[in-house]
Amino acid sequence: MPVYTLLEEMPYEELLKWIEFFSRKPVGWREDHRTYMIMRAFGVKEKAETLFPTLKRISDLESQSVENDRAVPKGKFLEMMRKAKGGDKDVSF
Repeated sequence: MPVYTLLEEMPYEELLKWIEFFSRKPVGWREDHRTYMIMRAFGVKEKAETLFPTLKRISDLESQSVENDRAVPKGKFLEMMRKAKGGDKDVSF
């Protein structure tokens, strides 16, 4: 599809969504990831984020979007679990 057709027919909202998509998944990130895997096979110890800016962008966005896991106990409940001793032996009916 030629560019002039895109300019005339693409809605503005779709353009914004494409911009967001390419900011989350930069062009060439798959090739960079593949190259990094090959480099790891040859013994490179550095992280992918230090070698490839596209992979750094993806990892930064993933670390920002990580939410707290609701399955992991937190706070007072976690403290009580850590202090628990004896298991079921202390339970009396």
